[in-house]
Amino acid sequence: MSQPDLHRAAFEAAEDALLLLENGRVIDANPSAIRLLAGSEGGLIGRELADLAPLLQPDGQASAERLAQRLDAAGRGEPQRFRWLYRRPGGDFVQADTQIARLALPDSAGPILRAVVREEDKEQRRLYALAVDMLGAATLDGRFKELSPSWERTLGFSRQELMARPYLEFIHPEDKTRTLSETDTFSTGAQTITYENRFLCKDGSYRWLEWNAMLALDEGLVYFVARDVTRRKTAEISLRESEEKLRALYDGIPHYLVVVDKDARIVSVNRPYPGVREESIVGRSLYDFTSPEYHATVREALQTVLQEGGRASYEVVGLGVNGGRAWYANHVSAIRGVDEVTNALIVGENITERRRAEEQRRESEARFHAAVEASMDAFLTLAARRDESEEIADFVITGLNARAATMLSVPREQLLGQRLSELVHSVEAGVLLERCLRGLRKGAPIEEEILVPAPSAQASRPSVWVHHQIVPIQGGVAVTMRDTTERKRLEDQLRQSIERLEVYAEELEGKNRMLAAENAERERTASVLRQQQEAIRALSTPIIQAWEGVLVLPIIGALDSVRATDVMEKLLGEIVRTQAHFAVLDLTGVEDVDTPTVDHLFQVARAASLLGSRCLVSGISPGVAQAIVTLGSDARTLETFGALEDALRHALVVSGARLPNARGKAR
Repeated sequence: MSQPDLHRAAFEAAEDALLLLENGRVIDANPSAIRLLAGSEGGLIGRELADLAPLLQPDGQASAERLAQRLDAAGRGEPQRFRWLYRRPGGDFVQADTQIARLALPDSAGPILRAVVREEDKEQRRLYALAVDMLGAATLDGRFKELSPSWERTLGFSRQELMARPYLEFIHPEDKTRTLSETDTFSTGAQTITYENRFLCKDGSYRWLEWNAMLALDEGLVYFVARDVTRRKTAEISLRESEEKLRALYDGIPHYLVVVDKDARIVSVNRPYPGVREESIVGRSLYDFTSPEYHATVREALQTVLQEGGRASYEVVGLGVNGGRAWYANHVSAIRGVDEVTNALIVGENITERRRAEEQRRESEARFHAAVEASMDAFLTLAARRDESEEIADFVITGLNARAATMLSVPREQLLGQRLSELVHSVEAGVLLERCLRGLRKGAPIEEEILVPAPSAQASRPSVWVHHQIVPIQGGVAVTMRDTTERKRLEDQLRQSIERLEVYAEELEGKNRMLAAENAERERTASVLRQQQEAIRALSTPIIQAWEGVLVLPIIGALDSVRATDVMEKLLGEIVRTQAHFAVLDLTGVEDVDTPTVDHLFQVARAASLLGSRCLVSGISPGVAQAIVTLGSDARTLETFGALEDALRHALVVSGARLPNARGKAR
């Protein structure tokens, strides 16, 4: 048998559908191809391969356009393999794996293509359709090539809708970069990859998918299995968030959280002790951080929790700040495993400040009780008692100091636990009961001072003043009482004294008004006298300007030191004012002067000479002359004249002026 016959026999006997194509048309077909695609030989020969397919493929692409690209590439010597949907003459469809390659025929005018069409295994297709996971294939340019029905069931999109768009458009925006990074590993030679991302559903939500992809480079496809892991991812995210919240709570709680095992070894802590690193704590014994005197307490608490599964609480002294000691209140609870208690959780609270505050409070209470006992005021605490109608009817003494027992006139030990209404012989108790009832019903403090009468059995005892302060407290009242009888007595005395002083003040004010009137009258009289003296002094020392350049000062009466001083002041002032060359002191009216007065006259003469004026003295009596002689050499400095007329004539001669006549003319 010749070689062509062998090739023909093999062509005819092949189980796969074989087609020979020229310019896209079928020029030959074996029986398997006829049975698969046409049913008769005449149904295939001369037809274009595109006519054997529907207008659109499942991915939404046009069959003719896509097939033309495949045939063109195969004609250039690039083998093509792809899955293709064929349509039978009866209208049903066949999904088949198609391979197209160029035949090397030396005598062929154009390229002859061989198409091998292999129908997919129906059982495999059924399993493919029933798969729960989402199966499929995609091209290397990022488009879905084939998808199992489970995609529609999971996402809501039809397979045609999914294959019509690049699959990257369905990826959550936050996951696109990571997805591209994962798929890029194919370029490094990887054959399979596994990754997760969020995929868009038709209702707008996203579902988490876990991808297992395999690269088939010879087919130009990527086969993949995608599994919906939304529930698992949601659970993982919830668990992670819960763990983060728990960790934040664990780390943020202000107390110390310590987990220990059955051997009291520290497994974990939420925060290190002051001055100790966390890595220095984990693995060490709990007793290393507890004072030795409390080891037995800690051991007993751990035994109660780890062996009996109960709870325990205790307080110990442990490590504090800067290596010091601190008080801790610890609460221990069990951490259970599957069948038994495996660890213990210790919640430790640093109560050092609280312990100090409690000690300070106890010290403060002790000081307060000491102050209360030493106080001169009476202190009582009373608990309210109600009757059948739930109305407050009485009070029971729950606490008091010694001063209160004295004021109530009952021994202290008999008062504790007693009702106020039972102290019938104490007038103070009866008054106090009424005030306490009123204060508690009012709901506000009461402060008042009342006069407590003497009891009828002790009529001789004086009444006393008592100051009450009643403050409502929880379940009763607190009372402060003070005996103010002595203060009231002193206040009465003070009030009487003030009244007497007011009377005295009124009397004194009247006397002061009379004295002021008398003083005013004296002032007026003294003022009149001063004015009269000034007038007399002015009259007693008149200064007369005899003519231009000559002043005359006649002195009449006694001349003492005071008057002499006044004469000098006035004379010197007039000399300056009138620029007089002569000043005549006429002593005709002076009978006697003392030596100091004459000395003043000398001083007047010297002062006048210093002002450029000559001082002339006239009318000297024998007594004045004797006083002047007594002064010695100073007497020679005075120019003296017997009469005023002589002194004036001398002044006239010396100055060269003419004496005016009676008519005012010089002669």
